Amino acid sequence: MRYFFATALSAFSLLLPFATATAQTYPDRPIKVIVPYGSGGVDVQMRLAQTFMEPLLGQRLVIENRPGAGAIMGTSAVRHAAPDGYTLLFTGTSALSVIPHMKRVTYKMDDFVPIGNLTGTALAFVSRSSAPYKTLAELISYAKQNPGKVNMGSTGVGTTTHMVGEALQLAAGIKLTHIPYTGNAQVISGLLSGSVDVFIGIPGSFMPQVNAGTLRALATTGNVRSEFLPDAPTLKEAGLNVVEETKFGLLAPKGLNASAVNKLANALKVAVQGKEFGDKMRASYVTPHYLDSAGFVDALRQEDDYWSAMLKRPEFQALVEN
Repeated sequence: MRYFFATALSAFSLLLPFATATAQTYPDRPIKVIVPYGSGGVDVQMRLAQTFMEPLLGQRLVIENRPGAGAIMGTSAVRHAAPDGYTLLFTGTSALSVIPHMKRVTYKMDDFVPIGNLTGTALAFVSRSSAPYKTLAELISYAKQNPGKVNMGSTGVGTTTHMVGEALQLAAGIKLTHIPYTGNAQVISGLLSGSVDVFIGIPGSFMPQVNAGTLRALATTGNVRSEFLPDAPTLKEAGLNVVEETKFGLLAPKGLNASAVNKLANALKVAVQGKEFGDKMRASYVTPHYLDSAGFVDALRQEDDYWSAMLKRPEFQALVEN
């Protein structure tokens, strides 16, 4: 036994200089960032941060959209990647705080190391302008008279755009027909073609259509009115206890060394807190909301507590795999 420990210690001493050198030289090649959603939506946030982070890291960030199964495919890919800092995950909090409570997945929240959060934006509830309702109250009245007739699009089962819609239905006492897509762009196409009637999503994905009058904003999901849609009431104002300010952040597989985490976190902080990032995000109808690693962990835990309790309610049992 003494010989075993002596041998192990000797081997470790040989590896230690290599590990230290690796930490000091990280990153020494491009870093892949997987976004588990379709292109043209939330990936725009990471692509903007990318331009500010790359000079600080001295390496390229390669953004790869890998949508599918409500963010499960891309998230699973990062979960099973080597924890060497060269495969990261940019995602909304629901991928880690909602999906694992609904489906059999190969990951859990603790399988990832939160690096930092970039944005926190209230969602907007929109309808196609040709729909037979012009306000939230009219939509609720119509849906009560026509159960299941209103089609609600989402970016996938278990995503924030889906679950907030389910919470809204529960609070309002209505029944909508859920139609899942793989990304924001696909849902918007469905709205414009008439395949979808309503959608709850980030404003940046449909504000051009709202401004053009082809889509109508019925409400928003924040604690206060959206800076981008000040004329739209919050769901709280309408008497519906549904609040969501969806957050998107950067994570790494569990096991990444602290030195690499710190380098990524510092680059993210400088990028997201910069005025140019904030101005460009707001120009894209996204609210910058920086959280450090600890703050991001707290946000994930709070969402996890909320949705784990929500999904235990009888009304949500049909959504949970047994």
